[in-house]
Amino acid sequence: MITIHQELKEEVARSGALLIEKGLSPGRDFGDTSLRDPKTGLVYILPKPTPRQPICDWSKVTATDVAVISMDGEIVGDPNVLPTIETPMHLRIYRARPEINGIVHSHGEWSSIFACVRQNLPAVTLDALETIGVEEIRCAAYAQIASEELGVGVVEALGERSKAALMANHGAVCIGVNLDEAFLVATLLEKLSMQVVLGKILGEPVGITWKDFGDAPTYEDMVPQA
Repeated sequence: MITIHQELKEEVARSGALLIEKGLSPGRDFGDTSLRDPKTGLVYILPKPTPRQPICDWSKVTATDVAVISMDGEIVGDPNVLPTIETPMHLRIYRARPEINGIVHSHGEWSSIFACVRQNLPAVTLDALETIGVEEIRCAAYAQIASEELGVGVVEALGERSKAALMANHGAVCIGVNLDEAFLVATLLEKLSMQVVLGKILGEPVGITWKDFGDAPTYEDMVPQA
């Protein structure tokens, strides 16, 4: 018997409002979030707006609006609640990175600058390097929204370690062991993007490496894993 947890639907509904509050979505259904229950493998994900389920923006989403699907993409919750059109990308990320249980697909103002010019983003601060996990956040090749190709490109850009990737002319994907970490990554990605853009006014931002970071504890060292 499949068990659907109401508290996880509520968490995803709240994450929709957070997309708006944190400036990670300009409105409507731009961007989306999901979480995977590691115990059941079910994915709780923001919905696809339909005439039957109109959504003016993510701040209006309730737990009833949240779709629940299997890792194969099968709807196991309310059959009238369809998952976001970017479901293929979410599922590809979960399959490729089994340690990940939270995804924030953002359309943030600053990170979108790098997505628009299709440039990788260097980690120029210790907090970005430690939290995102790589010395450079890669930009995935352009692919149409909702396509399998988009998911393939994002998974490739994320690699085995990165917790963020840019999507050419689209936005960004930020991941974590849970939704809280994914939102932390998304917030830091915006901050980092702003720092690099403004830093170029003064000179050329200098990237840092794991050697520069030394033996300081990482996020994984300090936070219990899901």
